[in-house]
Amino acid sequence: MIRRSITSAVCLLLLAGLAATAYDRSEFLFLDEIEVGMTGVGKTVVAADTISEFAVEILGVIDQPGDLSDFIVVRVSGEAIGRSGGIAQGMSGSPVYVDGKLVGALSRAATWAKDFTPIGLVTPIEPMLAVLDATASEEALAMPNPRAVLAGARLVETAIAPSAETIAAAPETIFSYPISTPLVAEGLSGRAREILMEGFSTNETPLRLIGDVFSPVVAPTVRGLAAFDLSLLPVSAGSAAGLIDPASLEPGSGVGVALATGDITIGALGTLTYRDGDALVGFGHRFIYNGPSRFPMTTVSIVDTMKAYDASFKLGTLGATIGTVREDRIAAIGGRIGDPFDGIDLTFAVADPEAASAETFYIELAGEPRLMPELLLATGFEAIDTTLDRVGQGTVVVTYEIDGAGMPRPLVRRDTFFSAVDIAVYPPLQLAGIMTALQYNELLNPQIDEVSVTMEFSEEIRGVYISDFVIDRLVYAPGDSIHFQLELQTYQGERLTRGGEITIPEELIAEYLLVRAYGGPRYLESGEKAKVLESIDDLVEAIEDIPSYEILTVELFAVDPFAARSDALFGVAEVTYEFPEYVVYGEREESAILIEPDEDAGEGSDSGW
Repeated sequence: MIRRSITSAVCLLLLAGLAATAYDRSEFLFLDEIEVGMTGVGKTVVAADTISEFAVEILGVIDQPGDLSDFIVVRVSGEAIGRSGGIAQGMSGSPVYVDGKLVGALSRAATWAKDFTPIGLVTPIEPMLAVLDATASEEALAMPNPRAVLAGARLVETAIAPSAETIAAAPETIFSYPISTPLVAEGLSGRAREILMEGFSTNETPLRLIGDVFSPVVAPTVRGLAAFDLSLLPVSAGSAAGLIDPASLEPGSGVGVALATGDITIGALGTLTYRDGDALVGFGHRFIYNGPSRFPMTTVSIVDTMKAYDASFKLGTLGATIGTVREDRIAAIGGRIGDPFDGIDLTFAVADPEAASAETFYIELAGEPRLMPELLLATGFEAIDTTLDRVGQGTVVVTYEIDGAGMPRPLVRRDTFFSAVDIAVYPPLQLAGIMTALQYNELLNPQIDEVSVTMEFSEEIRGVYISDFVIDRLVYAPGDSIHFQLELQTYQGERLTRGGEITIPEELIAEYLLVRAYGGPRYLESGEKAKVLESIDDLVEAIEDIPSYEILTVELFAVDPFAARSDALFGVAEVTYEFPEYVVYGEREESAILIEPDEDAGEGSDSGW
């Protein structure tokens, strides 16, 4: 679970602190010392986990408002750049040195009409050291050397490399574009990869779990990780060939940020820029701009760097978790080797008894709420699709158990879904909704540390349809019993009949009644107020108490005669029926009039049924 241990104000002080304390200048070349024409080297892994060097020439400095908007413009060359086809995805964070002193980290590729060799932007070391939370220099280090500033040059950031026509039309403009943070996804295939990056949208009924039954929660937004300016590598290098000793990591080595580890691995590849003992910074830019964070830090194994027309990329894989990334800032990510990571232990147990197929997936997730829907849907779809080995109709019975250090007890919920098109949709979508409700509540951080999901699938569509519903008469008085009869039909099967009664409270004041038969949960009516939650225990109980789709409810509603709206319905009483492992669907309702008892004493409560 994310532990936000440093406030925004403290982080701003860290960035400002560079002017207050001292670094040993012998190790770094700060922005005020940069001169045009300086040459040096950059370090990065191109293949076989071996650090290679490339040549760097400083063209000047882009001086923009604010310390976090300054960049060093460099020309890059050499065998490593040629082999990579330019500045490749995964090179971000590559340290750049002049005369053996660290200048900063390569963070962006760029194009300029005045220079047709590969150029890039280097994030100065000053804001990266602030992320490292180290001591700083005695002077205002982020002030560029005036002699190095590119007079008249204008920096424009674009999502992709601009066209030759665009470059030629703006000779004074340097167009920069991010060296996209490349994601690797091992154990994900097909649509699970697409959902991870592009998100998922549906109007299906599981979204009814959240939003109108209790407050204040919202349905999960599943935008996809592409919304965070992340890109998914088209291929994976597979499992790491061997263990990489964390003690061997040095500037230029690969370093990773994991979102999921275990049977499914999802994470980002980058390069280590600077290491101070067990503390390190890398990337030279943000990951998802999360600020104080709790992400697993991993080793990275690079097999090769692949040339591509649109963007070359490093072909690599995430290795073992070696620490925790604690800072995710504009200038860099920062963390500590050896810092234990405590994530969310996620288990998907999927079974299809008819096909004699069963699989269990064990995954550790980074507990970042903003990414949780994407991670749950991608991993959930993969677990289901892999086990079922098909996409199509069926019924699933699912049980969720969620626990956390901040929860009074584990949340346990059971539900049943069916679909004639794609049964895999429902369990991960409802789970994402439940997790959204828990992680974004206004009461208390649940500190979720364990999520267990068991799912049993059948290819049979098990549904109970409410085909008809009638009540015994049209006029009632307070205290009367409304007798009703339900006509049901199982999906392509037998007809069923259920009868019952529901009593009108004697103190009820209303003119109109409505009796409705429906399956599963329902939305709030216009005359109802959302339930007020006063504790995390209330929230857990509210989620558990939402009717599952196995439940058929016959509910009495009344129209509030004192409300401003004429349709201000509110629930009065209900009776329920359970159909285990079947989904109840369809809705029927009947209306009636409520009169004073002495207006029609002959009506009585005898229905004749």
